[in-house]
Amino acid sequence: MIKQIIRHVAESSPCQFQQLDSQFEELTFYKASHPNHERFLVIVETDKISTPSELNDKVQASTPPNLLSTPSFAKNTDLVLLFRLDSLTELGKYEDSIFDIEENAYSLKKHVLYYTPTELDELNQQLNLGRSLEEVLTDPEFFNHYKLNPTEETAFSLACRLYVKLPFLSVPALEATLTSANQLADTLLNEQQLFSFFNSIEMKLDNGQTYHEVMEELVSEQMAD
Repeated sequence: MIKQIIRHVAESSPCQFQQLDSQFEELTFYKASHPNHERFLVIVETDKISTPSELNDKVQASTPPNLLSTPSFAKNTDLVLLFRLDSLTELGKYEDSIFDIEENAYSLKKHVLYYTPTELDELNQQLNLGRSLEEVLTDPEFFNHYKLNPTEETAFSLACRLYVKLPFLSVPALEATLTSANQLADTLLNEQQLFSFFNSIEMKLDNGQTYHEVMEELVSEQMAD
């Protein structure tokens, strides 16, 4: 189900990704069809975290020759590793390995998208109700619920992570504030750990700031950088 969500957002993104044929079930390749974007996307589904070199070798061996021979493939490709956790409480066991993969400078730009079955079920429920991923991400009620239950596995937590790990995603600015969901995602990207970002927001809210004040402050900090 997670691959279907990614396919939908990839195809509807500004890049207008199109899925390419692949003989490997666990790997999916996309190429941007929009003329203004020369970009590629590789999705790898796995049940274990491998070393960066093992991951590089696996992708290299499985990539179609016509992509490997494309000059822009190596520098314009995002590799997203899908890694299912039974619970977010397991994340601590894999943080160092995830960091090693995402910081590996050799070959493709790498992102580890971890998720839990509960998060995926919650997000699918929202999508089946006709809500978009952007609406889940920018809903203040979902954010306020997170504030009260920061460790709960929800549709909101997975939606945030999708925007962190899929850098091609972009959504319209919220009418009520200067903040847009992709600006929020940009701020998230500057953090090494998603939970650290959420904890910093929680501290601001606990100190009396409103949701909108916190979001606008984060945008101001980003612009200052």
